[in-house]
Amino acid sequence: MLPPDNNIGRAWITGVLTVFLAHLTWFGLVVAESYVDGFMPLIVGLLLVVLNVAGVAAYLTARRAPRHRLLLALTMAPFTAALGTASNLLFARLGVRVDISGFYDNAGLFTSLLLYGALVSVVGGGLGMWRGRKAEVVAEPVATLPAPTGSLPEMSVTPVEVGDDLPQIRSD
Repeated sequence: MLPPDNNIGRAWITGVLTVFLAHLTWFGLVVAESYVDGFMPLIVGLLLVVLNVAGVAAYLTARRAPRHRLLLALTMAPFTAALGTASNLLFARLGVRVDISGFYDNAGLFTSLLLYGALVSVVGGGLGMWRGRKAEVVAEPVATLPAPTGSLPEMSVTPVEVGDDLPQIRSD
């Protein structure tokens, strides 16, 4: 997926764009279905994506954020609930009747989307935090060697002259 990032804003924007694009696609397909038949299988499949997109966005946000991972991941739940409720209001303006939650008012829709979005955001954010952990390198201090005390014997190595009498290794 996406690599960890050192910018909280970019990490959050990644999640927000994921939620927004999923809702925009689903909204467009529902409106298109009200005029032209044939999109219903795609709408049902995308409904499952839109209901769980808060978890996906929370995962991406927590994976990329350098700090405050779970807090940033949890912000995807109210954003998803707000977009779902705004979509329902726009559907009503366009004359398209959609009732996802079973409640006939927007407060019930917002509440149910917020609670479910919080649940999937916690799961997605937790997975993103676990997956986004960086391996911490712990540098151990290097022990310094004691200074020579002079009790060690002197060593000297005499170089060997290279000549033709040494055996040669051939790779035939």
